[in-house]
Amino acid sequence: MSAIILTGIRHGKHQFTLDYPVVDGQKICMAHCECGYEVEILYFKNYGGIKYLQKMWEMHIGTWKGWV
Repeated sequence: MSAIILTGIRHGKHQFTLDYPVVDGQKICMAHCECGYEVEILYFKNYGGIKYLQKMWEMHIGTWKGWV
């Protein structure tokens, strides 16, 4: 896996999009919200990236309750 595919993550005025810029010769994953929030998604090349994206999304919209 080398990219995460989003499928309609939206909450009110918040919606994430992803892009994959190259920084210092390395591809990274950046999540951008319509409200202006940005965060780098770590481990995006494996399953950990999907869980990290979920955590960052839930923290951003205020529903993060920790790993259950």
